[in-house]
Amino acid sequence: MQRKNGLVHVLTGDGNGKTTSAVGLAVRAAGRGLRVAFVQFLKGGLSGENRSLSRLGVRVISNTKHCPNQKKHKQQLAQKGFIIFCKDCFAINAKDRELVRKAFEKAKRLASCGKYDLVVLDEIFIALSEGLVGRGELAGLIEKKHPSCELVLTGRNAPKEIEAVADYVSHVKKEKHPFDRGILSRAGVDY
Repeated sequence: MQRKNGLVHVLTGDGNGKTTSAVGLAVRAAGRGLRVAFVQFLKGGLSGENRSLSRLGVRVISNTKHCPNQKKHKQQLAQKGFIIFCKDCFAINAKDRELVRKAFEKAKRLASCGKYDLVVLDEIFIALSEGLVGRGELAGLIEKKHPSCELVLTGRNAPKEIEAVADYVSHVKKEKHPFDRGILSRAGVDY
C-alpha cells in the first residue's frame, strides 16, 4: 500500500515515551500493510520491542551500541529479567562510531529508495548531539527521502532547524520518573 505523500515526525523531549510512540506508529503502519523499517541508534539490541516488530514484518536495524559487557548483560536479562547497566553502556567508543555510521548510511538508503512507507530513526537526535551524525547530514536525509516515505525521528534535544522542516513535532516532558527515586530501568516497561 503506497502512500502518496510521506511526512516528517519529530518526537523529542526529556520524558518517557518517544520510542514507544514510534513503535506504536510502526505497529499501526505494519497492521495496515505498509512496509516499515525501524533503525535504532546507540542501542545495544536489548530493547524489548525489536522481537515484536520483527514478528510483524518490520525491518529492524539495531545493535548500534557496543558494550564489552553486552554478553554478560544478555545473560543477566535471561536469568533475572533485568539488567544493571555498566559504565561502558553509556560511554561512546570507536566501535559505536562505526556502528552508528553504518546504521545512518542504511537509514539514508531506506528512506530514499521508495521501498519503505515508514522509516523510524530511533534516538537519531542522541547520535546528533554526540557528534556521530552531523545536522547537515540529517537535513540531507530528510531532503532526499522518497516523497512517499513517512519519516519518524526520535530522541532528546531535536535541533530547531529539524523541527522547522518537520510536519509533526511532539515534545514529551518529564513531570516525574521512578529513576528520580532510585528505581532502575525495568525490562518490558522501560526497554
